[in-house]
This record gives sequence, structure tokens and C-alpha cells, in this order.
Amino acid sequence: MLLLIAEYLGIAAFALSGFYIGVREKLDLLGIYLSAFLTALGGGIIRDLLADRTPISLTDPLPTLTVLAVTTFLVARRIHRRVAIDSKTLFVFVDALGMVSFAISGASVALEAGFNAAGITLLAFTTAVGGGILRDALINKVPYVLHGGFYGIIAVGIGLVIWFLDRVGWINSLTLTLLFLAGVTLRMIAYRRQWALPRL
Repeated sequence: MLLLIAEYLGIAAFALSGFYIGVREKLDLLGIYLSAFLTALGGGIIRDLLADRTPISLTDPLPTLTVLAVTTFLVARRIHRRVAIDSKTLFVFVDALGMVSFAISGASVALEAGFNAAGITLLAFTTAVGGGILRDALINKVPYVLHGGFYGIIAVGIGLVIWFLDRVGWINSLTLTLLFLAGVTLRMIAYRRQWALPRL
């Protein structure tokens, strides 16, 4: 149940993130919807392909309907004209919800598939940032995860923590909820303090 909640929380949050990126890049209506769909569903599709299973978003209509509903609501309400949050804390917070939710979802799928530590970490990372990479490639930008400070490394850390929790038998709703809260908190602290990985 927790995994399902995390999955749809991530879809809704990333649809919102993709919408605002599309608006900021001055895409047309089709481009905005594509940005929302790629951001919200792209990482999950890559995750499922790597785990050798049919992508959920291609068989279950609910993920697609979630993105469609969120994006249509934002377009209809002209939210971007009333609340310019793309450079503010709220945007980062919403994006953090999606990133952490998807990292937990990806790692959980990897556990179910019997992946080792590297595989769990890879699926956590790919699910969390894969959609954003596809979106940025579509609009011809260097993916944010490659220069966005403590963004991708949090997804990697979540994957490693979930692998460890599984090894010691501590995977349960409480530990995953605490991990979710810790991941979002760490992302917000990193944003506020402008933490970044070293650059050459």
C-alpha cells in the first residue's frame, strides 16, 4: 500500500514539475503536456523495462489519467500566471516529493525482482531522475541531475539504504516512511544551503 501511495504521489508531483518546466521553456500546449508526461512517467517506464516487466503506465490507465488530470487542472486554472513558483521553495519541495517517492518505488521494484545492491541503486536512481532526463533531452538541455547539486545523489543514497534495510530485515511501512521524510528533508536542506557535489 505504501509503495502504491509513493508511486502516485511521485506521478502527481512530477507532473506538476514537468508542467512548470514546460511553461518556463515557453513550450506550446502539446509541449507542456509532453513535458509533464515524460517527467512523471518516463522514469517508471525505464524502471519497468530494466526489471523485465511491462510498464505499468502502458497497461493501467490510472497513471496516465493522473498526469492528464493534474496538467489539465493547472492549464485550466492558469496557475502559472498567478503563482510563479518555479524559482521558489514550493517548486523544489514538490519536486523533492516526486524524486524521493520514485527512488523508493524504484528500489522496491528492484527488491521484488531480486536485484543486488548495484541493481537496487540503479533502479532507485533511474526511476527518480529518468523522466527528468528524457524531458531535458527533449528540450535540448543538459539534464538537471548532472549539475543540480545534491539531487541525484539522494536517490542513490535511498537505494543503498533500502538495500541495507532489506539485508537486516527492517523493511516495513515505518522505516520506509521515515526514509521518505528524511529524503525530502535532506533535499530541502541541500537546496537552502546550496550544497553541491565537487566539480572539476
